[in-house]
Amino acid sequence: MYPKKLMSEVSWGFFGGKYNSIEKFNHEVSEYNKECEKVWVPGEIVLNCPKVTIQYAYWGNAEEDVIEAEFDLVADKESGFTAGELLFKIHNRVVNQLEDEDHNFFEGLTLLKTDHVNDDFVPYYFINQESLQLYG
Repeated sequence: MYPKKLMSEVSWGFFGGKYNSIEKFNHEVSEYNKECEKVWVPGEIVLNCPKVTIQYAYWGNAEEDVIEAEFDLVADKESGFTAGELLFKIHNRVVNQLEDEDHNFFEGLTLLKTDHVNDDFVPYYFINQESLQLYG
């Protein structure tokens, strides 16, 4: 029902702080992808659902193992998420935690499961971060 891999062709890094404007964010992602000889299509609908759960991983302090955190996102439109909206919202949620991590490069999303919440099926994706791919 939902793609197993999502936006794996997009290059991006979780650094530079939060963005106030989705237009500025999409411009920055576009420029970054041009440097990587890739094309960014922010208006493409990549997830046909109004809600998604995202999980990512980061290192705790020196004495801890990898910490997995998760959060929910809601699309601006009932029809689903565009690539630009999804990456913009993910970036702004994780950048403060990941920008100083070694594994702060976005390499797409991997579907882990689909949760049944009320009457909806909500996809649950893991952010593939650089070489830190715990799933897939």
